[in-house]
Amino acid sequence: MHVLAYAFNPLDERIDARLASFRITRQTRGRRMVERLRSLGYRIDPERVEQLAAGGAVGRPHVARALVEAGYVRSVSEAFDNLIGSGKRAYVEKERFRIDEAVALIHSAGGVTSIAHPTLYPGHEALLPALLDLGVDGVEVFHPEVSDSWRETYTNLARSRGKFVTGGSDDHGTVKDVETLGTVRVPEDVIGPILEKMKDEG
Repeated sequence: MHVLAYAFNPLDERIDARLASFRITRQTRGRRMVERLRSLGYRIDPERVEQLAAGGAVGRPHVARALVEAGYVRSVSEAFDNLIGSGKRAYVEKERFRIDEAVALIHSAGGVTSIAHPTLYPGHEALLPALLDLGVDGVEVFHPEVSDSWRETYTNLARSRGKFVTGGSDDHGTVKDVETLGTVRVPEDVIGPILEKMKDEG
């Protein structure tokens, strides 16, 4: 599950401490993935992967780009599909936030949360109401993978529970082969309830 966070204080010490430990485990995961690939015969350069991360934590997109550069795969998507996607030979499981932990952390820093691209999760019809009951503040109904009918369904669900809706193109730039920037238009009035909730929480 992807939880979107809006308008929280990025300097909050609780978030800073939690993300610091999270970055360490992510960095370790990236290095383990490179080691696993090398043990499988994919001689990618660990230093090049670090360069691609540009000072940030090494993630799968950086490993995938190194595989492309080395000529082992033709695209980032192919790297994920064949080698580093979930369940593939070089995949290494990552640490994940519990949803209730993520929601509580963002709320404690004055922010609000929304469930990203809801229709991409198996069993989302039962899952979404439970997540809203757990304290998630909204649902991303404006998204390339959310059909008009599901947009209406989840907009009605959110409103019936006093929640709000969010939206975005989910574009990841050159990290993904398919660029979605500009494919979704989010109504300007969507931001109003978020701003109101921020005011209410102080």
